[in-house]
Amino acid sequence: MVQLPFRFFAALALCFLPTCQLLAQPVEEELKVPDPENVTLRTKDGVPIHCTYYAGGFIETSGDKDKKKVKKKPGKEVVPIIMLHGWEGSRGEYDILASGLQRLGHAVIVPDLRGHGRSTTIELANGEEKEIKLDRMRKEDLMGFVLDVEAAKKFLLAKNNAGELNIELLCVVGADVGAIAAVNWAAMDWTRPQLPAFKQGKDVKALVLLSPQQSHKGFTLSNALKHRVIRGGLSLMLIVGAQDRKAIQDTKSVYSRVERFHEEPTGNAEERLKKQDLFKIESRTSLQGTQLLRARGLSVNTIIARFIDFRLVRKTEDYPAWAERKSPLGDN
Repeated sequence: MVQLPFRFFAALALCFLPTCQLLAQPVEEELKVPDPENVTLRTKDGVPIHCTYYAGGFIETSGDKDKKKVKKKPGKEVVPIIMLHGWEGSRGEYDILASGLQRLGHAVIVPDLRGHGRSTTIELANGEEKEIKLDRMRKEDLMGFVLDVEAAKKFLLAKNNAGELNIELLCVVGADVGAIAAVNWAAMDWTRPQLPAFKQGKDVKALVLLSPQQSHKGFTLSNALKHRVIRGGLSLMLIVGAQDRKAIQDTKSVYSRVERFHEEPTGNAEERLKKQDLFKIESRTSLQGTQLLRARGLSVNTIIARFIDFRLVRKTEDYPAWAERKSPLGDN
């Protein structure tokens, strides 16, 4: 797999900046991009997960700085995105990226993973609450992150059934430990048993991993990477700061495990980018995880938006069409 340098993506990102301008069309009614909404979700094991939801379908077009126009995108074409922060992080670290993707029409939900931010309690069977202490979390506790992601997915599924987004275009973004959670949840999503008249899972189509760790306190992505779809069937982007030896080693290890399962694209740079479904971007910085999103001189936010545009928005016809997904078992 040919690895394109970061400067290529940074230059290409500049080409993406006018994309919103291409979408500019007169609007018949006054619209605005909705403000972020705080929601609280409950996991299967009783953890209230505090999230921020950025409703999709509202595309901010070109115009004067204070007079931006907004056009409405059909809800069934909206790409949903789940963003997972890293260890000792919080959902607020994704504000800039989530808001930017929302203005491109995407729907984004960002949870505080258990033990982080405001998601620090669990309801016990007897009705009492117990504090989740980050420094005491062990492997089995970290594995609960997968249930946090599942709660966010269930929320998006309800939005899908309301015609506000297309769950078949799901993308998950994860940073360091959040990347481990993203890969493990994606593997779970793709191994759900199918009911005769109801499609379960198999919704995530793209992963963006920022400084992915291989393991943290025994919570690892190793087994999940063995799943045939995870290692070779999804669009995957890895981004890392190259001036951190441990981070670059972990990212290269993940990349080497999946590289041979992705076909080598052909053609010129633009054609290859349209076909390529595996990317590894190394930036000359020691910044890692969500810090990469705020680094001066880097265009990581725009590059992620470009990736989503090429691998999901422009490939909608390659995925199953929108459908209402209400389980006959009534557990949606």
